[in-house]
Amino acid sequence: MFFTCFIMAYFLHTSYGELNHQCPPSSCGSIRNISNPFRLKNDPKHCGNPIYELECENNTTSVYLNSHRYLVKAINYSNYTIRLVDAGITNDSCSFPQYSLGSYHFQRGYPYEPRTPRNATDPFAGSNQITWSITFMSCPYPVNNSLFLEVDHCAKRNYSFMGSTSDRRRTYIKFGRLNGSYVMDMCKIEGIVMSSLPVKDEKSLSLSEIHSSLLYGFELSWFNALCGGKCRCYLDRTGAKCYPSDLCIYFPFTGHPIHCGKKEKFTSMKSISAVADTVLLM
Repeated sequence: MFFTCFIMAYFLHTSYGELNHQCPPSSCGSIRNISNPFRLKNDPKHCGNPIYELECENNTTSVYLNSHRYLVKAINYSNYTIRLVDAGITNDSCSFPQYSLGSYHFQRGYPYEPRTPRNATDPFAGSNQITWSITFMSCPYPVNNSLFLEVDHCAKRNYSFMGSTSDRRRTYIKFGRLNGSYVMDMCKIEGIVMSSLPVKDEKSLSLSEIHSSLLYGFELSWFNALCGGKCRCYLDRTGAKCYPSDLCIYFPFTGHPIHCGKKEKFTSMKSISAVADTVLLM
């Protein structure tokens, strides 16, 4: 049995190699260094990863999440993050997002995650959140809570997910985590968005602070691209490492880290099962 597991671990560490195509960085507007895993729509097919394809429209870099357009403000290749802003946000302090997008929209295995990679030698260690929630809520009565900022005057003239709010309801914004006790009777959550720019004090919010956070945008991590999307990643002092998340649950000793390549692929579950069956018959 141990020998079987050893063979399985060996095959898990086998890759088909990297695609060594030389692709010069692309650029669009203020985003100058668009390189692997990112690509522009018109880049050569062998460059970048189609999952991380970006648009260049009117000299502006953008990406579509949940079929909605977000502007790309920065790509950081040191900490594996991309910073995005809702395309509907303007310099008007009453400019609200057009669409709701919270951390709950991103599941394990999604190309982007609202958290940093694990920074530990233990691949099962927790990761850090890199975004804060901004909740828009409407209530039929005044809310006396310092954690909520009333923005009724903005909502009445703003076309966003708040556009359907009744004139008889008041609009509030809550920055940070929202638990059930904060949602009062007859109040309705109209939408939740994210920001990576924290406020100074959640108990004394100002509209200018909220707008600055929205205008700054939110960061998403793309570190899983380092493992070719086939495994989970974490970081230690020597760099990025990969481990097979599915098998680690059942075979923890097979989770020894291996160095990631830009487009590494790993032996499939089907191939691993076939190898295991062969060994058991020996």
